[in-house]
Amino acid sequence: MNLSAELDRCVMCGMCSQHCPTYQLTANENESPRGRIALIAALNSGQLNTTDAHLQTHLEHCTGCRACEAYCPSGVHFGTIMDTARALLPNQLPPSTLSPQTTRWLRIYQRSGLQKITRASGLLKPLGLAQKENLLPHIPDTPDWRSYYPANPKIDHCGDVALFTGCIANIFDREALDASRRLLNALGYGVHVPPTQGCCGAMALHNGQTDEATALAQQNLDAFSKLDVQAIVHTASGCTARLSEYSQQLPDAQDFVHTIKDISQFLVELKWPADLPITPLHKTVALHTPCSLQNVLRQTDAPHQLLQRIPELEVVPLAQSTRCCGGAGQYMLTQSNFARQLREQTLNALDNISFVEKNRQKIDTLVTSNLGCALHLAAGLRERGEAITVTHPVVLLAKQLKLIK
Repeated sequence: MNLSAELDRCVMCGMCSQHCPTYQLTANENESPRGRIALIAALNSGQLNTTDAHLQTHLEHCTGCRACEAYCPSGVHFGTIMDTARALLPNQLPPSTLSPQTTRWLRIYQRSGLQKITRASGLLKPLGLAQKENLLPHIPDTPDWRSYYPANPKIDHCGDVALFTGCIANIFDREALDASRRLLNALGYGVHVPPTQGCCGAMALHNGQTDEATALAQQNLDAFSKLDVQAIVHTASGCTARLSEYSQQLPDAQDFVHTIKDISQFLVELKWPADLPITPLHKTVALHTPCSLQNVLRQTDAPHQLLQRIPELEVVPLAQSTRCCGGAGQYMLTQSNFARQLREQTLNALDNISFVEKNRQKIDTLVTSNLGCALHLAAGLRERGEAITVTHPVVLLAKQLKLIK
C-alpha cells in the first residue's frame, strides 16, 4: 500500500470518532481514528520518528475493530493504514501462539488439579498473571483431523467445502469446528481439512510483522489451492476476516478470497432439507456480534438468521450501541486496562437484557461468532461470578440436531 496516497484520502472530518471504542473511553483526540491518522501522517512526513513513545502508545491502543471504516464517507482503509504504520515501529512483540508442547502442559495443568490449587493460593495476582490465567478456557483433547469427511450417504451429495481450523481455534474452539464439520456433513457436504494449513496470520500482521503474515498467507493459499470446493469456511470471524483479505499481500489469492465465508453465512445461504429434525429449545439467548463480522465481513445478520432455525428459541441481540468488547486478538493481553473497560461495557449491555419480562426467563447463554471475543467475555463472566455460558451459534444448532452432546 502507498501510505502517502492513502493518507491523502483522509478528509479528517471526524465522523468516525463517535464509533471508536477508545475515543469513547477517553475523549482524547489522539485515541480517535482521526488523531491516529494525524500521528501516522506526522511519522510519514518525518515530523515524528518511530521511537516516539507518544506515537507508539496511541497506535497500540487501537483495537483494530475497524468500525471507523464502516462509517467513513471517504472509504479510507484505516485497518491497512494501521498495519502499515505498525510495521514501521520497533520492538514489536512476537504474536501469541501455542505450540503442541505448550498445549500439552496446559492440559496437564488443568487436569491434574494444579490450576485449582494455583488459583486458590492467590499467587497469580501478585505475579501479575491472574487476569491472563483467567482467560484460559478448558482445553479439550485435540485428535488429528482426517483430510476428508464424506457427506451423509443417506442424502444427496451437494458438493464439497473446506474447513479452516487455524491455530488457537484448533485448540480452544474445537467444539465449534467439529460442530461445523458434522453439520456440513448432515446437510450433504463433504468436508476437506487440509493438513498443511496453519495460522491465518492476523496477529502477526496487526503486530507489524508483515513478512511473517505474508508467509503464513502463502502457506494457507498453497494448502487450499488444489481443492475443488464451493467455499472455505471458518468458525472465528477474526480469522475469517484476515483470510478474506489475503489478496492485499498476495495478488494471486483472488480466487481463494472469493471462496472465504464465515460458517454462519455459508449455512444460512444453503437450502436445508425440509425433514431435518431440529429439537425445539424453549429459552432466550443473548447474541453478541463481533467487530470482524460486522465491519470487515459485513455478515452481521447471519448468526441471528441461523439461530432462527431452532424452534421456540428467542434470540436477543446486545444493544446496537455496544462497541468492541476488547477481545481483539492479543489486545486483551497487551492492553488489558482498555480491554477490561470495553468488556465491562459489553457485559453491562448483557445485564440489561438478562432478565426478559415476556417469559420471566433469565438468560444463561451468550452466543458469539469469534473465539477471541468468546474467551474475553467468558473470563469477564467468571470474574463476575455469573453462570452464563458463552458458545458459538453452530454449537447451539448442532446440539439441537443431536449431532453433538
